[in-house]
Order: sequence, then structure tokens, then C-alpha cells
Amino acid sequence: MSNEITMPKLSDTMEEGKILRWLKHPGDKIARGEAIAEVETDKADMVLESFEEGVLDQIKLNEGESAPVGAVIALMKSAGAKESKPQAKSDAKAAATGESKSRAQSDEKPATLDAMENPGAEAAATPDVPKPVAIKPKAAEKKEPARKPISPAAVVTDGSAGDLHVHPAMSANLSAAPTAIAAPPPRPEPPKPAVDDEAGDGHKLRASPLARRAAEEAGIDITHVRGTGPDGRVTKRDVDNFLREQQLFKFRRLVSPREGAPGSREELSAMRKTIAKRMALSKREIPHFYVTVEVAMEDAVRLKDSLEATELFEETVTYNDIIVKACALALGRYPRINASYEDDGIVIHPNVNIGVAVAVEDGLILPVIHGCERLSLLEISRAAHRLVAKSSRGGFTSDELSGATFSISNMGMLGIEHFAAVIVPPQAAILAVSAIKDRPVVRNGQLAVGKTMMMTGSFDHRIVDGVVAGRFLQELKRFLENPSSLLL
Repeated sequence: MSNEITMPKLSDTMEEGKILRWLKHPGDKIARGEAIAEVETDKADMVLESFEEGVLDQIKLNEGESAPVGAVIALMKSAGAKESKPQAKSDAKAAATGESKSRAQSDEKPATLDAMENPGAEAAATPDVPKPVAIKPKAAEKKEPARKPISPAAVVTDGSAGDLHVHPAMSANLSAAPTAIAAPPPRPEPPKPAVDDEAGDGHKLRASPLARRAAEEAGIDITHVRGTGPDGRVTKRDVDNFLREQQLFKFRRLVSPREGAPGSREELSAMRKTIAKRMALSKREIPHFYVTVEVAMEDAVRLKDSLEATELFEETVTYNDIIVKACALALGRYPRINASYEDDGIVIHPNVNIGVAVAVEDGLILPVIHGCERLSLLEISRAAHRLVAKSSRGGFTSDELSGATFSISNMGMLGIEHFAAVIVPPQAAILAVSAIKDRPVVRNGQLAVGKTMMMTGSFDHRIVDGVVAGRFLQELKRFLENPSSLLL
């Protein structure tokens, strides 16, 4: 008996989904938890995983088609059901063969008796025997003419990063449904130099083992990285800066606004419709109020620079990682901020799940780092890097885009000095993080220049009062101004 595979609810607001690509085909074996399809939801392109083990029997929803949540999209049989089908066929075939043999034997008996009684009739009924054909000796095998080399422009690739000649920053941005395109003629690769071209001293390229490993994992040629260490030595910080420049190039491409012709009309995408619906609901239903605080970030800047210089962590710890860790500690001390307004009641969540807003070409998504109260700064950094990488190439799971209890929106990388964010229902608050700027500050009665950052919290007045919101931001400010506590 076939089991139905239905369109699951992959996000909190999902009402329907569209199949972008089937990763399994009828007859393929499927293990529990294995990805079987890529689905476009109202938030992002996500991976549909199998809840059972079996064999994919039939696909009900083709690629490019949409279906509401709960609709049947495919049928799956157990592994034993697939094996029993060929066995049944073989049994039926054997039965049919046995029946035909018995018929043939019954037909042969009368014919044999007739032949014994009238041998001439058998000879007359025997068909002419074909004349033997002389077989010529095998001639020497002809050599096949050499095939002409195929022009590189005629080669059709499958759209994978290994086949396409693309900029390294674009290699991770795979399309959900690969399109067959002609590959451009490959440029002739010059012989790899045995020495560092930029060094000019005839010595081999100097790079730390950690930098070489980081470059190898990122798939970049380390000879293209400019070293800033002693004697031009390439450090992991140099590799990270090189990757960051490429990611910035990709970031600008992803979030560049779409330009339309004057007087034209654009239909909203599924993601844009969800953003419009949720944000309108938030401003209409949630009584927002805002609290802003200025944070001295000199020590946090020194901490980040020292972590990069010492290369203690394989991943580069960003300011956003530091803020996420500080928020996790502050939310642990003020759990009422880590709450939701649901069914005329307040639900205080046991775990701190922080959603980080990430801009994509068609809108905004909110990947979630779960259990931040249990994670170290390094573990938060690893989780954030993994989620941000997925935001450019897709493949989120439902858990990675749902369950947030608190959100952070950071526009510091764009130089924004101050802004306020809209609360994501049903959460109680969201933190808007601005850029770190050199500003005049007063220290011990003297005017000085300090690095400060503005943070604005948006709070739901149904859950949080002004005093609690102010104390929460003061606690967050204390952690950021004393960042050594974030390493514990």
C-alpha cells in the first residue's frame, strides 16, 4: 500500500508551496530524513525531507507547480512492497509458462501419433531447411576515424559550480533548478609559478597552515591573496578579508533593488506578499514603543581584532556574532523580553532562539540560531556563517527559518547611524543595530573621540513595559562594553 507524501508546513506562515526541483525520482530508494525535493515557500527556498523510509512510487505534483499545505504531492511505497511486485510478476510468468508448456505437450502427442501412422505426411509438412551460408573470415578491423574535438562553445554543462567558469564569489550561488547552458571557451591557464609573483624575492609563497586550510576549504587560490604578515606572509585574516570582499560583491548583487520602467506594474512574489502581510499585521496589531541606547564599542573592537590577529578561531567572529552572544546573556537575565503574545496570554519561552535578518534579492529572510543560551561565541559564529551561506544558495530546513523568540536587524555594514525595526509577530521585541562610528565623547570631564554604536529596541507594550525594556538594554550595553565576559 502506498503512503502519501503531502505538502508540509515548512514555516509558520506558509499556506502553499511550489516544487522547484525533485531530488528523487520514481523507483529511487529514500531514507528517513533524506532530502527529496526543493520547495519554494513564502520565506525562502527550502528542502523537503522524508519522514519515512521507502521507495518513491509516483510524483503527483510536477516541478514548477504549486499546491496548498496538506495536498498530496507524491506517493511512496515501503521497500518490501517494491520487492514483492517483481516476485508476483515472476510467479505469474512462471504459471503462464507452465500452462503454455502443458498445452504444447498436449498438442505434441496427437501430432506424434499421426507421424508414426503416416511418415510421408510428416515429411511433406516439414518446412524447407535453409541453405547453409558460407561465413567469410573476419577481416581486419577498420580503425574508426579520429573524431573532431568538440568546440568548447558547444559543450553543455549542468550548471554546477565545477563546470561553469565563474567568479569565486558567485560559485556558491547555485540556481534551484539547473538550466542547461553553453559553457564559454575556457581561458588558457598559465603554468602555476613555483614562487610567489608578488614577493619578487624568489622565495616560495609564505602562508600559515591555518590560512592554507581556510583557502582550501573556501576553494580559492591562495596566491591571489595579498599577505600582510611578516615578510608578506599570508595569514588567515588575509584569507578572511579576501573572502569578505568577494561576499560584499555578492551581497551588493543580491540586495540591489530591481529597477522597473516608469508606469509599469510588478506582481508581488510569494516572499514579498508575506512581508507585506506580516509587517502590516505587526504595525496594526502590536503597540510598538522604542528605546535607544548608545554603546561604547572600543573594547569590542579590540576583542574582534585580537581574535583575528591570533587566529584562535577558524571562523571570523563578526560584530553581529558578538551582539548575538550578548543578547543571549541579557535575555537570560530578562526572560520577559524572550516571550510571545499568544491567545490573549504571554508565553515566556524556555530557550533563546535568535533570528538574524538577512537581505536577499527578493526581500528579507530570518534564519534562526537555536539554543543561543547554551552556545559559546565560537559556536554562534559557526551557526551564523552557515545560515548566511545558505541564504545565498538556498536549501534551508523548516527548523532553520522558524521558532525565533527574539530578532536582530543589523544595518551597520551600510553605515546607518540609527533606525527602528518592526517587530516580527508574535515576538515581544526586535533589536535594530547601527554602525560603529567615531563620535565625540566625554571621559573624565575631557572631550575625546570614541567608537560608539546606537541600538534601538522595538518592544510590544502588551508584554513589556518601558522600565523592563530600559533595564534590558542597559544589561546588553554592559555586556558589550565588557566583552571579555562573552568568552566565558
